[in-house]
Amino acid sequence: MSKENKDFKIPPISTIIGSTIPNFLRVVSMGKVHWSKVPKLMLTFIVVLISTPFQIYEYLYFGKKIRNYKFKKPPIFIIGHWRSGTTHLHNLLCQDPANGYVTTYQGVFPNNLKSKWIFKTFMKLNIPEKRPSDNVKLSPDFPQEEEFGLGNMTVATFYHFFYFPSLNDQLYEKFIRFRNITEKARNALKRKYNELLVKSALNTGKDQIVIKNPLNTGKIKFLLEMFPEAKFVHIYRNPIVTYLSTDKFYKSLLPATHLQRYNEDFVTEKIIANYKNLMSDFFDTKDLIPKGNLYEVKFEEFEEDTLFHLKEIYNRFDLETWREAKPYFEAYILAQKYYQKNEYRISKPELDALKKEWGFAMKKLDYEIPENLKIV
Repeated sequence: MSKENKDFKIPPISTIIGSTIPNFLRVVSMGKVHWSKVPKLMLTFIVVLISTPFQIYEYLYFGKKIRNYKFKKPPIFIIGHWRSGTTHLHNLLCQDPANGYVTTYQGVFPNNLKSKWIFKTFMKLNIPEKRPSDNVKLSPDFPQEEEFGLGNMTVATFYHFFYFPSLNDQLYEKFIRFRNITEKARNALKRKYNELLVKSALNTGKDQIVIKNPLNTGKIKFLLEMFPEAKFVHIYRNPIVTYLSTDKFYKSLLPATHLQRYNEDFVTEKIIANYKNLMSDFFDTKDLIPKGNLYEVKFEEFEEDTLFHLKEIYNRFDLETWREAKPYFEAYILAQKYYQKNEYRISKPELDALKKEWGFAMKKLDYEIPENLKIV
């Protein structure tokens, strides 16, 4: 089992702290919980109990609003494998005052938006200042991917892998490829996902929402069933760098989330398999996206000329707020000039394995082995 990551200091509670009681019980029963994690779950459950009366009020307040809500504009989905620049792009697009998004608070407490004056204070006191894997700043009000939030509403998400790593393959097949899942369960997931996105729009008061989620890279068909006119921005990066960054990300996060024993070699094996599956699924389904509704860009090129690509996205999707948003983009880009990147090195056996397993993606995405990569 991995050693605890001392850079990622969070309270002895689980991120399923924002669940309802039924969802909490369903999630913890998905796999075998190690005895050492029982106190952590007990503390988490106490918070879930405290939040329950507020969740009832939440249901009463939002129920009719969610049922009656109609998106005036199709969502924009930022897709791409983990560590490919999706967070950077998401943070940038969300600088536009016209765009709404799932906040980090909603990503943890999706069932307690109306009582955020209580639980956001708790979150502010305990959230890490930066993500341990890449030094990106964190705040309850910052944009966040929605999958952990979805996991606090339903068991139907791959991200429960972070609690039970041994379920990786089963969760991928069921909740990304939607195999071995009933139509009733699939429709129930659509309702929960719609509820989450509607709440993000109501919470931010915006008609245009921008959603970032690496898992959506493999769920194109599912998303188009819900939002036929959805827009997609696919950002991708050199697969070798993506692997090294993802490996660091997983091994920084898992020590703080896992509820069962796991082996780091197993995690590395799953990183390789998940990338292969996710990119294969994307290549197989990307043509389902209506013409003009997909913009693809290399992270390296986006980083080189960020404003150009942002304007291209706005033009491609007929977004009307470029002039108003541009100063916010420029300010954010300037602030990122001092962002400290990680340096990467790789062993020859790892590199050989990646060339074998991910060679198809390197060819499809037009990448070679990075010249500045240190092979040890």
